[in-house]
Amino acid sequence: MPQAFAALYEAHARVVEHYIRLRIDDVDLAQDLTAETFTIAWEKYSAGTAITRGWLLKTARNLIGNEYQRRTRVRERTQRSIAAQLVVAQHEIDDIADVELKAAIARLRPADALVLKLTYWCGLPAAEAAQFLGCTTVSYWQRLARARVALRAELGAPGTAIL
Repeated sequence: MPQAFAALYEAHARVVEHYIRLRIDDVDLAQDLTAETFTIAWEKYSAGTAITRGWLLKTARNLIGNEYQRRTRVRERTQRSIAAQLVVAQHEIDDIADVELKAAIARLRPADALVLKLTYWCGLPAAEAAQFLGCTTVSYWQRLARARVALRAELGAPGTAIL
């Protein structure tokens, strides 16, 4: 290593590291970025570029910016990963709730299960569901009310508004 570059390093390494440490709250990373700053400086020095304290600080600033961008990317990836895991967990919870609901409906009288399925799975309006069942709309609403009460009892939560 030429004496001139060694003198440059001795004169500016602490200033560069301090500059980086003020912006990056990680001693090891600040040392790594300082070393990277001087590696880049050595390459430029070898190619004939004049290296000054300002040049070193500007290079360090660029490396700090790269670190900030890296941290942002990591944070965004982490947030996306957590969001995806929450979606999967919610689907698992929904699946469990779905299984419990389907099991409870399976334990109902077939007539009650049919009224619930026509209403909530098929989405039929009251008049169409009544026509399908061969009863009046008023009778359909009474059947639906009885089926809801039976379902609440099967789910073990009497009086709660599930449906």
